[in-house]
Amino acid sequence: MPVLGLSALSALWLAAVDAPVTSVTVYSDRARVVRTARVSLSGSQRVELPLLYGSVDPSSIRVEAQGAEVTRVDIRSAQPDVLPATDARRLVTELERLDDQLTQVRSEREAYTAQLTALGQVRPVASEEDVPTAPGKNAPQGPSRLDASGWRAATDFVVEATARLQAKLRDVSQREEALERDLSQRVQEARKLGGAPSRSGLEVVPTLSGQGPATLTLTYVTTGARWYPAYELRLEPESNRVQVAFAGRVSQETGEDWEDAALTLSTAIPASATTVPELATWKIGQRERFIPMPAPVADSWRSPPPAPPPPLREPSEDARLRDRLLALAGRSTPAPSAQKPPPAQTSQMEGSRQTEGSSIIIGTVVNAETKNPVSDVVVTATSPSLQGEQVVVTDVSGQYRIPQLPPGTYTLQYDKESFRPFRRSEIQLRLGRTLRVNTELLPETAVEEVLISGGPTVDVGSTSAGVSVNQEFAGRRAVSEVAVPVGLEPPTGWRRPELDPNLPASLAGGYALTFPAQRRETVRSGKGERRVPLFTETWPVQVERKLYPALTPNAFLVAELRSPSRQVMPGGDAQLFVGADPAGQARLSLVSPGEPFTLPLGIDAAVRPVRNVKLVTSEKGFIGKDELTEYLVTIEVANPYPFALPVRIHDQWPLSRSEDVEVKLVRTEPFAEQDPDEGTLVWRLSVPPSQKQGVSFLYTVRHPKGWRLEQSQ
Repeated sequence: MPVLGLSALSALWLAAVDAPVTSVTVYSDRARVVRTARVSLSGSQRVELPLLYGSVDPSSIRVEAQGAEVTRVDIRSAQPDVLPATDARRLVTELERLDDQLTQVRSEREAYTAQLTALGQVRPVASEEDVPTAPGKNAPQGPSRLDASGWRAATDFVVEATARLQAKLRDVSQREEALERDLSQRVQEARKLGGAPSRSGLEVVPTLSGQGPATLTLTYVTTGARWYPAYELRLEPESNRVQVAFAGRVSQETGEDWEDAALTLSTAIPASATTVPELATWKIGQRERFIPMPAPVADSWRSPPPAPPPPLREPSEDARLRDRLLALAGRSTPAPSAQKPPPAQTSQMEGSRQTEGSSIIIGTVVNAETKNPVSDVVVTATSPSLQGEQVVVTDVSGQYRIPQLPPGTYTLQYDKESFRPFRRSEIQLRLGRTLRVNTELLPETAVEEVLISGGPTVDVGSTSAGVSVNQEFAGRRAVSEVAVPVGLEPPTGWRRPELDPNLPASLAGGYALTFPAQRRETVRSGKGERRVPLFTETWPVQVERKLYPALTPNAFLVAELRSPSRQVMPGGDAQLFVGADPAGQARLSLVSPGEPFTLPLGIDAAVRPVRNVKLVTSEKGFIGKDELTEYLVTIEVANPYPFALPVRIHDQWPLSRSEDVEVKLVRTEPFAEQDPDEGTLVWRLSVPPSQKQGVSFLYTVRHPKGWRLEQSQ
């Protein structure tokens, strides 16, 4: 019977199921990940899902099921495995012993090898005894005589010593091989035991109730992901159309890989405010009665010194033991288990954590009568959640700032000589928020006197009241400026999001746009950016050449576009191409449907305008002679293409700042758009294929004879 009970209990638990990432929605600084698992149920069962690594928000975890009912979801943190100290120390001792034995065995092998080498170099030598020679003074001497009497003994010694050394060498080699095999096994154990610890994460274990197959969906939000808009605009000169390719540059360091997932890139900002603002009650009444209260001396206060930095943590015994194991195993440091976020992002995350760890109260203190700021006001903050009290003093502009406050209910006391003390209570301060509390102080000279004498002069049962209206009261403004806003501030639960101007949430101009990827994509954690194509469209375009012949002979190729798309497109960087040739880069702003915008496409080297100036000087007048100079400017443009060439020619005539110098524009051929204030001329022409077309304008400059003219910009 107990065996049956255990079998029934084990049936309530399913083994770890595979739940791959199926879809991801990437925002400006985070991502919403969806995992899908398929299970087969028989009653009520618990399902073990894969661990969630990285910066997953536990409050965002959501479990849904199709074909079953989710009755319970357990979420708990999974800590990394602890290194078994006993096994690690035993393994360290064993590795050190094997290293010592190997060193000794190798030394013995080297010694025996040296002895064998020396024995192999033993050779017989000739005897040094005198050899008798034939009589005669100059008779030649014979060769040295070899003495073979001791050869047998020497040979026996060499053979026996060589055999003995070879036997020892074989024994040492066998011992060395055995030690190396044992050491290799211990090294593998050390690498496995002292390798990188398992990552911490979140365990999600839902309890499902149902029969048959069911589809389980796990949704959560994680940080460490981002995307940036990217455009590629390619001009097709033959068809006068622009191919617009919109993509997103996606990267992530969430600690998990997104393999074959459906990506959606969004410019929305996930909501962070969870409280609904409430309107405060406005009450208008008489001023409070004067109650004398002691005030502290402002000059005796000094701000507390900054907190000392935390001491450096020494490595734990676990870390030291793990490093020793890896050093003996031939690896200096454990392999990283996950890609760390970039330094900029790490510092930003640490800064945000520090900001969220404390709250701040700021405000301005003004004179209630003159509305002028009041300096040197002692502001004291007290709260049950605050140890002691926090005291600050307002500056010359009447502003104060109380930093590093824990969340709670606060009371602020305002004290200054020649002003009445004032107290504000029931101030709710939340975690990681900056709250503004503005205050008006009454001067002590503002005296309220109430004198009651005699009987009432009117009927006590009357409800009518009279007001004395003098000239000052009648001439005052109906609506006066309020120096301190009352009830017009956002709720304490709201704060303005601070985003990088290059993020899509900023480039979208407040629009919540979504762009699904064209196909399933794979984005791995910490492996760099991936360009995800979103859509490709072909837009009509009007291409023209802008000419500034007075400044440069170059012709600037410009495209005038009007978005025919039905959706708003965020701004971003764009790569420009003319055919297959790159034409530079541009920065696009927010593009609304039907909104025109201009793109520079580089220089057209085939179009070069020619500008000539012809001048004629004459004298005018009978008594006082004036010099009159006529300037005839001609501009000629040749079209080298077999199609009509739209051009826009920009030029100008000078303007006079002196009454004695008269500048007059006589004519333009053909007619040009004129700006008399700037002195600019603009012609819009269409040069026929393979032909030339010219424009001209004539202006005169009249000035007294003998004057020397100069120009300035």
